[in-house]
Amino acid sequence: MNSQKNKVTKVLMVGSSLRVKGGMTTVVESFLHHKFDKNIELKYVSTHIDTKNQIFKKIYFLISLINICIQLCFGRVKIVHMHMSERGSFRRKFIIFRLAKFFDKQVITHTHGAEFESYFKYSNNKTQIKIKKLLKDSDVVITLGETWNKIIKNIEQEANTFILRNSVPIPPKENTINNEKIKILFLAVLIERKGIIDLIEASNKIIKEVEKNRKQVEFIIAGEGELLVSSKVLVKKLKLDKYFNFVGWVNNEQKHQLLQDTDLFILPSYNEGLPLSILEAISYGIPIISTNVGSINEAVKNGENGYLITPGDKEILADYTIKLINEINFYDMGKTSRLIAKEFFDIDNYFKKVENLYFRLEEAKRGDR
Repeated sequence: MNSQKNKVTKVLMVGSSLRVKGGMTTVVESFLHHKFDKNIELKYVSTHIDTKNQIFKKIYFLISLINICIQLCFGRVKIVHMHMSERGSFRRKFIIFRLAKFFDKQVITHTHGAEFESYFKYSNNKTQIKIKKLLKDSDVVITLGETWNKIIKNIEQEANTFILRNSVPIPPKENTINNEKIKILFLAVLIERKGIIDLIEASNKIIKEVEKNRKQVEFIIAGEGELLVSSKVLVKKLKLDKYFNFVGWVNNEQKHQLLQDTDLFILPSYNEGLPLSILEAISYGIPIISTNVGSINEAVKNGENGYLITPGDKEILADYTIKLINEINFYDMGKTSRLIAKEFFDIDNYFKKVENLYFRLEEAKRGDR
């Protein structure tokens, strides 16, 4: 019985509270809901909560650190799997990284931050040294795609990187594209980086050109954030109220209902890793208009299942959206999206890679002994 217990690979996963909205939380939830191999035990400790009360944030992190120390001392933990973005997330994970190494644990740093490259570039020398140390001394640094792998390697060439593209469950049924009454979905936090204002400003031209071909269009905006009020004001100013439906933040069930009813997905971001929202959209067989940032080009093939544009170019955003709706067969592009999702972003294959990574690290640790 004891020998069997010793064979169990216990993983301590750390990241933000599951109440924090965003793609990283969705990834964490997928880990927590997955049924891992019986020889893998996963325990999750959240280290950050979304609140403006800085004192409460620090107390929350301190309590989390105490919990982590207990797990490292007495919990038979072998691997610490950290979900990390930039700024405060990095600072918290650096402390946890040092703790894990002090207790001789293996560390996986799972990078998510869309602005990590610029965070490193504009940090002071002391912070840059810490970033490079974490990347170099982590046993594995998970990156979300080829582009982000190069970015991490440019920061620290000795980082032991491992490409693990975000993945999603493939729904049993793909969408039937409605080429006459087109529903366009924007699904993201309403902040400047996601390009919501660009989409609204480009929409006037899109609507006029689409209606010339006797088609109807509706923009569904799913998300909350600091630009929610100004987005609504802008829509009203442009007299486009009847074309926009702001549905707020949606839960998982509501999100998948929206995706089932979507004909075109638009995300004109300025920075990204590999957005889960795009992967979810292509899994339903939805064409995509997005920007050529991060690793989006691994999910959106220009001219095959959508178009990639330069961030901030509202004219091109409008033109390519019109082109896709009026000149390209929606159905064929949707089919290609679905095929890409199945081949490269199926969550079943994703977790096989994760389990193999855990076992490989455990075997390497045993070999060192």
